[in-house]
Amino acid sequence: MAEPADKDAVLRDYAAFLKALLPQAQGFVCHDSQGRVFWSEAPPAGVPPVSDAYRDLLARLLKGDPLPAEGTRLKLGDYYAHLALLHGEDGRALGALNVLLDRDAASMPSQFVLDVLAPALRSLQRELALRFKVLDSQRKLQVQAAEERLLHQVETLLHDAGQSCDAAMTGILALCCAHLDVAGVWLVIPDKRIALAEGAAVDIAGARSACTGLMAAARDADPGVREVGHDEQLMWTAIRSRSQSVQGMLAFAGWRSSRFSERRLARIARYVGSHVEALLDRTYDSLTGLLAWPVFQRELAAALADHESMVLVPDVDRLHVFNETFGSDTGDEVLVHLAAVMHEELPGRPLTRVTGDQFAALLRHTSLEEARQLGDRICTRFASRSFERGDQTHRPSVSIGIGALGEGGESGGEMGAARIALQAAKDRGRGRTEVYQSADASIVQRFDDIQLVGYVRNAIENNRLVLVAQPLIALKPGRVADYNEVLVRIVDDSGQHVPPGEFMSAAERYQLMEELDRWVVSTTLRLLAQKGRHLAGGTARFAINLSGQSLGSERFLPFVEHAVRSSGVDPTVLAFEITESVAVARMQQAQAFMHAMRNLGCHFSLDDFGTGLSSFAYLKLFPVDTLKIDGSFVRDVTSNVVSQSVVAAIAEVARVMQLETVAEFVQDQASLDLLRQLNISYAQGYFVGNTELLADKIASLDDTVRRAAREVPATR
Repeated sequence: MAEPADKDAVLRDYAAFLKALLPQAQGFVCHDSQGRVFWSEAPPAGVPPVSDAYRDLLARLLKGDPLPAEGTRLKLGDYYAHLALLHGEDGRALGALNVLLDRDAASMPSQFVLDVLAPALRSLQRELALRFKVLDSQRKLQVQAAEERLLHQVETLLHDAGQSCDAAMTGILALCCAHLDVAGVWLVIPDKRIALAEGAAVDIAGARSACTGLMAAARDADPGVREVGHDEQLMWTAIRSRSQSVQGMLAFAGWRSSRFSERRLARIARYVGSHVEALLDRTYDSLTGLLAWPVFQRELAAALADHESMVLVPDVDRLHVFNETFGSDTGDEVLVHLAAVMHEELPGRPLTRVTGDQFAALLRHTSLEEARQLGDRICTRFASRSFERGDQTHRPSVSIGIGALGEGGESGGEMGAARIALQAAKDRGRGRTEVYQSADASIVQRFDDIQLVGYVRNAIENNRLVLVAQPLIALKPGRVADYNEVLVRIVDDSGQHVPPGEFMSAAERYQLMEELDRWVVSTTLRLLAQKGRHLAGGTARFAINLSGQSLGSERFLPFVEHAVRSSGVDPTVLAFEITESVAVARMQQAQAFMHAMRNLGCHFSLDDFGTGLSSFAYLKLFPVDTLKIDGSFVRDVTSNVVSQSVVAAIAEVARVMQLETVAEFVQDQASLDLLRQLNISYAQGYFVGNTELLADKIASLDDTVRRAAREVPATR
């Protein structure tokens, strides 16, 4: 491109030529085709700024509109401006030249001035036309070079094996924003939770909203043609899956301000869109939207170094039943359902589909117990949906194995331990979670499960079970002074108490929970009848946990009703606890049990509240008195804003619904003080109270109540 000094020198030469032809000329102004000043020679003093009339005349001249009768002459103060159109060989306007004449040349008509200057104007037109061609060619070359740089850098970025998908796509958007002179670029893929933007002009919330409408319109377009659409603000193209369904949109914002032509930008949009699709195909499973196995393997390799990661491996049980009974489409629905449950229960964790019906999740910095709880929730939620075709209904189940990353390598690489546990889950009945314990290279936590089931049954039959009570401390006035949760322990050969974590999984796996729950209910009522004759609901309350197996038994509710009525125990002393997940999974049985026991006068608590996606919605369905907030929100309530917000929200909803609240797993004084400020009703945990034998607890409370009654003076 010619330097400005070179351009000014050439135009000054033309100005001298024009003055030689027309000595009365006092100054010159050269406008481009848009009316902007391209070059000027300083006009003499006394020439006023251009007026609206001048601008109007200039615009009409450049557009080829009819001119006024006086032609192209216009008075500017003591001077006269004569406008001459400059055009190229094709007749297209290149600009206009303003020739300023002094008052002595007032009588010169416009045509005379133009005729006198004609030789110089023709030469000037040829000069400008040539220069504009050179500038246009240079502009096209620059644009082409920018496009080639962009495409080359995109190719280089995509061939960088170390780049994650998000990093690669963010890099592509940044390159587009830098090279295309657009206000911003955004990419939204809703089902893969991708929402990326580059450029200050792009509001990501607005991009998500725009994406919804654009996707709806693009679904009706021909999938065989990569269409590019645009309006005044956006130019967009659809991002399609392998099946050609629309999965997202790529858009350039403020594209009209770009030096790139519409056609060139559209071509680049198609190119970038095709590479984004290829990148997504390599990165994600086409059916479930989870990470592709090679990408997940890189995540495993990166996590091996921290030695604090678990692997969770779910496998759909009997998927062939769905494929054979309902067809492969329903089988695919089952797999997509499991992927959705994993996404919701494990947000932000790397997830993949390993094979047709086997999945995997990487759980960084997660304990074995936390991983087990996650696995149990996935099992429960996955099984809550049924699939129906005609008069046939099937409910799916999933088996899950959990193990430390890198253990059991001889049996399956980094996920060997989890795969061993998965096989055990399949062998032991399916629809369950098993964990691999590295301490003894066994899946069982202390005993072999076959031995454990006999151990538990023997403990029930030979009365080697014992009940303990853990107190719940009132944080607000007017609450039950002595509120306790009843917990069961096995007494081993040395007289030590075996905690439920050692035997409860075996009891659940081999369908012993109803028998165990019956023992707990009967024993609690017997101890209350024998040792708590003076206790009433206003002075004490004892909460008994119930399992899903018991709720699902038609015989259990009649048993409990009869046991309570025949015991002579005040029903208001009793409370029953069921977890939120069990209540939701067995909704009809849970509602029937709650209503029946409430009619007797018993209380009800919903345990582990807050872990479900629709916890608050379920409150309208279950007649409960108390919400026990899941311990995962209580453990870090003083340091985690999200946990604190959840606890506060539950407390406020409970206040409005006139329910009591219990915070489990309280671990320190700071948590206790904060929970009191949040209006939680009760606190529970080893920090506020240790367990003691239930029989001793009932007896001591009964003595206290009896002494207090004797000390009250008689009224006359």
